Amino acid sequence: MSRTNYLIAAVLLAAVMLVFAGGCAKRGHRLSEDGVNVDWARAKELFEHERYYRAQQLLRDITLNYSGSAIIDSAYFYLGRCSFELSDYLVAADEFNRLFTRFPSSELAGDASFYEALSYYELAPHYSLDQEFTKKSFDAFQRFLEDYSGHALSDSAYSYMAATREKLALKEYRAAELYYQVGEYASAILYAKALVANYYDTSQAERAQFLIGRSYYRLKDWRRAHEEFENYLRRFPDGGGFGRATELMQIALERKAQQPEGESNQ
Repeated sequence: MSRTNYLIAAVLLAAVMLVFAGGCAKRGHRLSEDGVNVDWARAKELFEHERYYRAQQLLRDITLNYSGSAIIDSAYFYLGRCSFELSDYLVAADEFNRLFTRFPSSELAGDASFYEALSYYELAPHYSLDQEFTKKSFDAFQRFLEDYSGHALSDSAYSYMAATREKLALKEYRAAELYYQVGEYASAILYAKALVANYYDTSQAERAQFLIGRSYYRLKDWRRAHEEFENYLRRFPDGGGFGRATELMQIALERKAQQPEGESNQ
């Protein structure tokens, strides 16, 4: 073979290989030649055997190459579940959102909405750090309950929402407690009152109410200290600080009675 013919043959072979490679890339090298149903069954089998990474790769090819298939919403859901099980929660949240946004009438739309919220919940860090994802999780669970009323996962959503509120309330309480510890009682009162108003249904509300009374007590504002301890006793009759609140309320009442008329504190 002459040098010229050899070069022509090499160029033609390279072109054929390039076209073949392009076709494979477009189709997805993990897809079979037997159609979407076979690939879908294989993807589910991989997922059920907890081979999430391989299932994820196959599902991604399915969503890219079979966008008009009847199982496309299921493929997106399991793609999100794979990311979730691989602890890639931000990607999972995006994939679940894509499902119920693109396919709002899908039977899996409600499940996807729940798992989007759960993905944000898993992203939420310790209460002492920034709580952006805790808030996003709460909002997403609330949206799920509004959009899919009566869903089988509703009770779980309420439980997760309660947990997010507890975490947010604890962050507020620690801030109020810190102000109290450094003697900034007015700031402690401000934070604690905001907690009681915004997170009244959490376990931190009791602690915050007691802290309000103690802060006024430290400020020697006997009238307000008496009122806030009285509020504590009325709202939390089974509270852990009931005995101490009763004692301090009585002391505040006695000292208030000893104040010269017209003075609010000493």
